[in-house]
Amino acid sequence: MKKQLQQLKQFQARVSEKIARAALVPAVALMCSPVMAGLPTMPTPQGGGIGGATVANDDWLGQMGAWFKAGITILALVLAGLGFIYVVMGGLSKWRAYSQGRAEIADLKEYFILGAVFAVFLVVMVTYAMQVLE
Repeated sequence: MKKQLQQLKQFQARVSEKIARAALVPAVALMCSPVMAGLPTMPTPQGGGIGGATVANDDWLGQMGAWFKAGITILALVLAGLGFIYVVMGGLSKWRAYSQGRAEIADLKEYFILGAVFAVFLVVMVTYAMQVLE
């Protein structure tokens, strides 16, 4: 009798497992089907695409060019900012060396003049890089 009850419990467990799997089939099929919702459109960056051309909403290649142009502009501005930071850090270290007596006043003047020339050169080059993309 115990053996028959045990077999009956095993049969019931198998049947309930098969029913649970069968109940999951529609849910899995629904999750695997493609979504037909419309995705939002990304706005095109200001300034147009490469070459200054206006970009239409459906022109994905032109939009990629506009995003590339915006990325290059941001990269150029970040590099210019890093250049300014390096010039200021170098000027402070040269001032410290002058204050401690390890550098002459001529070295300090030379560094500040070259730092100013480098900063102007950096601004000119970033401006030129941004104008090339327009």
